[in-house]
Amino acid sequence: MQSKMKPVRSRLGAIAAAALMLAAFGSAEVMAASPRAAENKVVLIARQDPGTLDYVTSNLTALRLWIPANVVEPLVYFNKDGSVAPGVAESWTISDDKLTYEFKIRKTNFSDGTPVTADDVVFSLNAMKNSPVVNNSSAYNAVSSIEKVDDSTVKVVLSRPSQNFWRGMGSVSGLIQPEHAAATIATNPMGTGPYVLKSYTTNSSFEFEANPNYWGTKPSITSATVRIVTDGTAGLNAMEAGEVDSVPVITIDLWEQLTKRELDKKFTLVTYPQIGEPTYAVLNQKLDPELRQTLAKTLDRQSYNDAFGAAWGAENTCTFALPNQPWYAPESADTCPYPFDYEGAMKTVAEKGYGSTPLEYASLSDVPDLSLPADIMVPAMQGAGFNITRNAIDLARYSQLIFQGRPPQFDITVMSGDAEPTQFACPDPSKAGWSTYCSAEYTKALGDADAATSDEEYLTQMKKAADILRKDAVIVPLIAKKGVGLFDASLQGFVEPRVGVAIEIAPLHW
Repeated sequence: MQSKMKPVRSRLGAIAAAALMLAAFGSAEVMAASPRAAENKVVLIARQDPGTLDYVTSNLTALRLWIPANVVEPLVYFNKDGSVAPGVAESWTISDDKLTYEFKIRKTNFSDGTPVTADDVVFSLNAMKNSPVVNNSSAYNAVSSIEKVDDSTVKVVLSRPSQNFWRGMGSVSGLIQPEHAAATIATNPMGTGPYVLKSYTTNSSFEFEANPNYWGTKPSITSATVRIVTDGTAGLNAMEAGEVDSVPVITIDLWEQLTKRELDKKFTLVTYPQIGEPTYAVLNQKLDPELRQTLAKTLDRQSYNDAFGAAWGAENTCTFALPNQPWYAPESADTCPYPFDYEGAMKTVAEKGYGSTPLEYASLSDVPDLSLPADIMVPAMQGAGFNITRNAIDLARYSQLIFQGRPPQFDITVMSGDAEPTQFACPDPSKAGWSTYCSAEYTKALGDADAATSDEEYLTQMKKAADILRKDAVIVPLIAKKGVGLFDASLQGFVEPRVGVAIEIAPLHW
C-alpha cells in the first residue's frame, strides 16, 4: 500500500517543517499578540472564492481547502507516519484477499443533531462513486457493491484489490454527509467535523464555529473567519497589520514579495508538500506528436522558476508529481525526454513547416501564478517560429470553455493543480476531459499500480506511468511548487493536511 511507503519521507518532512518553524520563531520580531487570542478566535485568508461548496461535483482547491476535515469528515484518516486513524468509521476489517471492507460506523451525530446512519454512509459513498470529478470517482473503479449490513455496518466489495479505494476512504472520496441535507450541499454542507459552517458569503467570507456535537476532542479555536481576499498583496498587508492571523496558502506569485518584505522573519513560515502543486503545460493530443515534442523543447524550466523569484519554494521537474511522491524525480537528462533546446526547436519548426499551423493558446487572465508562466511561454514559442494566438480569459469563462470543453477547445494552455496522476486516466475515450490526454497504455499502467499487491509492484507501475506521461508530451511538467504558509508566531498547532489539501483549523491554538 502507498500509505506504507511514506513514513520515512513524512518524518523527514516533519523534521524540516519543525526546523523551519523553530527558525521562524527564533528570528521573529516581537509583535503584539493577536487581539483574537484571548477569545480563541482566528481570522485566516483565502485567495479564491469557490462559488460552490458541493465537493461531490466540484474539484476546486478553493473549496477543498476549507470544507473537508473541518466540516465533513472521511471514513478514516491517514496520518503522516502511514498509520490509519478512525474517522466516521470507528473501526474496520479488511479481508485477507483485500476484496471486502467492513466499516463500523461510530455512534455520533451530524452538526444538525441528527444521528449518522449506515444509510448515510452508503448514500455518501455512492454519491462519490458517481461523481463527475475523476479524482472522486476513481477510488471506486474496482468497487462492485456498497451495502448496509446493519444499522452500524457498511460493507464494500471490490472486484480486485485496489490501493486507490483504501486511500480514497481517507480523502475527499470518503467524505460522509447526511442524505437528508444533500440538496443544500452547495451552500450548506454538513458533516461530523469539529466545525459547523455558520455562513458562506460569496466573494467575502466563510464563518466557522465549533461543532457542539463533535465526537472528538473539542477544538481550542471556537470561531474562525476565512476572509476571501483575491488580491494577494492585500492579504499580506492585512497579515502585517495584524488584521488576520494566517495566510495558510501563499501562492507562488507572492513568494518573492514575501521574502523581500521579510515576512518570513516576522511570522512563522511553514512549507508542506500536500498543498504544493505541479505547474505544467498542456498540449492538445490531436497535435502531431513531433510538433508537441518540439513545443516541449521551447520550455526553459529555470526561466519559470526565476520568474517567481523564489527558487527555495519550487523545483524544476519533468515528472508529473510532487517531491513527497515516491515516483517523483527532479529535472535531469535521464528524466526529461525533451529537454530545453531552443535552437533545436527552431530548426525543427523550419524543417517541418510547423509555422504554418495556427495554434490557439488559452490562458487565464485573473490567476497570477498561471498568467505569469503564460507570459513567458507564448513569446518563447512564437520566437521559435510557431504561429500562436493567445486567448486570455477569466477563470469563470476558462472553467466553462476549457474544463468542460468536449472536444477540447484549445491547442496549448498552462495549468497548476493536484499532483494526482489518475486524473489523466482515460478508460473511455469518448469522455476525454480538458487535459486532452487519453492513453490506453498510461491508463493500463495506473490500473496495474492500483491492483498491485505489494509496495514494490505499486512503485514500479507508478514509475512506468510517469515515464509514459513524460514521453507523450501532452502533459509537460515545468516546476513542482511547495505549499507555503504564514502564521502569527503565537498561533501554534499547524499540522500538514491529512484530507487532500484541507487546512485543519481544529489543531490550532493560541
